[in-house]
Amino acid sequence: MSPAKSTTGAVDKSVTKRNFTRREDDLVFDKRYMVPGLSRGLALLQLFSRAKPHQKMTELAAASGLSRSATYRLVYTLEKEGFLRRDQSGYLYSVTSKVLTLGFEYIFSQPLTETAEDILRELSDLTKAGAHLITLDGWHCVYLARVVPPVLLIANLQVGTRLPAHLTASGRVLLAYQEKEALRSIYKLLVRECVDQPIPERFEDLQQIADKDRRQGYVLSRSRFDPSVSSLACPVFGRDGRVAAAINVVAPETFFRDNVSVEALRKHVSRAATILSERLGYTPVLKQG
Repeated sequence: MSPAKSTTGAVDKSVTKRNFTRREDDLVFDKRYMVPGLSRGLALLQLFSRAKPHQKMTELAAASGLSRSATYRLVYTLEKEGFLRRDQSGYLYSVTSKVLTLGFEYIFSQPLTETAEDILRELSDLTKAGAHLITLDGWHCVYLARVVPPVLLIANLQVGTRLPAHLTASGRVLLAYQEKEALRSIYKLLVRECVDQPIPERFEDLQQIADKDRRQGYVLSRSRFDPSVSSLACPVFGRDGRVAAAINVVAPETFFRDNVSVEALRKHVSRAATILSERLGYTPVLKQG
């Protein structure tokens, strides 16, 4: 459907302007094509989390800001379609595995996962640490694949885990290689949506961290979500020269006890990231002089 036109054939700017909305991340949408019920249903599903896996209808209504009748219709539809279930009491709702299938279909549709499988396995064998492939989705880093040694208990970073990118080594590597405007858009999303974790006070603070991480070429940090482990991550680049993913190793703090140990791990992770980048068609630009 094209924008409304006057009898002279010119676009009626007053009509088109009021039909468009601009989000804080600078994406522009035509409100005429939005389906409010679908948006509300998806937002309701996102209310379920690790902290709140089971919720009552009244809790969902309060958290969504919708009336109880509107919430009831959404919950009823999602339950009928198999995305929600009620417990034996009939009052508590939780998401079903059907929600997970949507995420896993996305994960397994990514060619990166198959391409990186043997690289991650070799990296884990060499370092005796857990090796992961991570990509960026908005302000989250998403774990696409993992290989862990059989004899070592490491942080429970399952495939599909989503964590705030700015609080993880892998996420920081991915943010470090974003163009400035892309990073600014991600920061706007953080300000609006990351309500339960600390964020940089200003965009300039995030930019400064990203610049430092990019100059270093890797990120080493202790996990904020499991302080007993640390992670070292390096960037993976695609054919177009842009960062496509990150590879990391996650291991107990003892693995990072001194500079020699850290440098040995860095070399292994960097080599794995370089091999995957080459498989993706990346050709590094040689510096002149």
